[in-house]
Amino acid sequence: MKVLIIEDDQGLRQGIAFSLAQEGYEVLQAQNGKEGYRLFLQEAPQGILLDLNLPDMDGNGLCRKIRESSQVPILMLTARDMETDEIMGLSSGADDYMTKPFSVAVLKLRLEKLLGRKGEKAKSHILSSGDIVMDTDLIKVWKAQQEMECSVTEFKILKYFLENKNQVLTQNQILEAVWDREGKFVNPNTLQVNIGRLRKKIEEDPSRPRFIKTIHGIGYIWEERL
Repeated sequence: MKVLIIEDDQGLRQGIAFSLAQEGYEVLQAQNGKEGYRLFLQEAPQGILLDLNLPDMDGNGLCRKIRESSQVPILMLTARDMETDEIMGLSSGADDYMTKPFSVAVLKLRLEKLLGRKGEKAKSHILSSGDIVMDTDLIKVWKAQQEMECSVTEFKILKYFLENKNQVLTQNQILEAVWDREGKFVNPNTLQVNIGRLRKKIEEDPSRPRFIKTIHGIGYIWEERL
């Protein structure tokens, strides 16, 4: 399970990361809000540890920004032991709140509780890559935080790409995934037309796509730059 730590204290961040990695978590680290939000969009973590006092932005503001597109479990961390800060943190969308200094063992237990309650739902319905975010429950897509209109077919194609990032997908695989068993009866030109329309909506330059690359003679790949 993937956890993102957004914390400017390098020693604390790395200590938590090491402890979580020992428990089998895949850990992502960010030292400021801007980097943390980029990793949230790019990596779609199943849990977030978010420091309230970041050097470039307020943690409450970042929490609200994340909540615009995701219900991923968020555990807020702060050095300020004030009731008003806890209320603000929870009001901004955080699921739990811990005051520094704290026991890493207790933090792990609190995180496990959050992920057990909400993690699978958050994982299942939010897909993202770069500045593209998809909510499969709401059937909505955002590009650079702006909602993007998609046809049902375009949505299905995009969903299949986001579920299979950095994998070469044949035309037949995509046809069968999007049109179910009827895919073998669908003209491949229909797929090409829909992908062309999708590129116009998500690519800065559709003639030189960043995300949807054509693999000549085979199919396509959604390329996510790490």
